[in-house]
Amino acid sequence: MDFEKIMFGGAIAATVIFIVLSTTGNTDLIENESWAIEETCLGSHSSDISHTHSSLSIIINGNEQYISQNIGIQDSKCPDGMRGIHTHDDSGRLHIETPSQISAPIGAFFNIWGEVFNSEQILDNKVDSNHEILMFVNGEINQDFENYVMLDNDVIEIHYQNK
Repeated sequence: MDFEKIMFGGAIAATVIFIVLSTTGNTDLIENESWAIEETCLGSHSSDISHTHSSLSIIINGNEQYISQNIGIQDSKCPDGMRGIHTHDDSGRLHIETPSQISAPIGAFFNIWGEVFNSEQILDNKVDSNHEILMFVNGEINQDFENYVMLDNDVIEIHYQNK
């Protein structure tokens, strides 16, 4: 009987915590979603890999943001190679290179970069009563945000702007 009381009390506590986090929007205790491609670490370019590209532009209140070179190259999780999504220069061209076909959500690139992107935030800019985030893929509005799986030659624009 005591075991059942403990289990019941634990279930109630877990439910209360879930409700509090859900209603307050406090997600500090919830880990960022991660994707398999984030674990990819290639030693070099090779013909034995899938190699595609997407173009990314981030526009904050009308100003294009800088996407630095060498994101995902020789970083702490892949010190001798390249992550599955990386940049070589500051053009916004994302290189998606994997040993096999692996989905490449744009959110994985932001995780590799160490930045935030979702329907509520881009970099340090959060949606509020005056601002919104819009994402366009190949000129069409897209609401998949961080979950959008990039395809070869996609042109992705993320806008943070006044409503």
